[in-house]
Amino acid sequence: MNTETIRYLVLDADGVLTDCRLYYTDDGREIKSFNVRDGHGIKLLMRAGIGVAIITGRYSKAVEHRAKDLQIQYVVQGAKDKKAALLEFSRQVGVGPEAMAYMGDDVVDLPAMALCGMSIAPSDAADMVRQRADIVTSQRGGHGAVREAVEIILKHLGLFEKAMERYVG
Repeated sequence: MNTETIRYLVLDADGVLTDCRLYYTDDGREIKSFNVRDGHGIKLLMRAGIGVAIITGRYSKAVEHRAKDLQIQYVVQGAKDKKAALLEFSRQVGVGPEAMAYMGDDVVDLPAMALCGMSIAPSDAADMVRQRADIVTSQRGGHGAVREAVEIILKHLGLFEKAMERYVG
């Protein structure tokens, strides 16, 4: 890690927000499962003033709906070059990648992860990704890894106790 300030958490979708599995109905619709605790973690981070974005290589209506539900405003789907998508996001928000954390699970995430001040991988990420990540969560993608990452970021920034005040007084 080479930053003291994280202003955005950028997430991959499949394998990070989900468990990497794709479900299809008989009529061909795709169904994804999202972890509620991950969602609450995202809300905690946003309440603490840290932005959240999603950059994913696939396109899915389910990701679009989940992002809307969580009020994540910056979502890039179909990103074949995640590094380029991250740099464009950085330009749009006026925040350098060194002030961002990136959570990815597969080799396509590595170029974007390498630019960011903090890189995070779920415990079930590809070996090469886990080896290059600053932090590897104990939880798997889609099973609380994002929530764990959020708590790590909040603690790193000294914001965890304040974020918990509304729950524990």
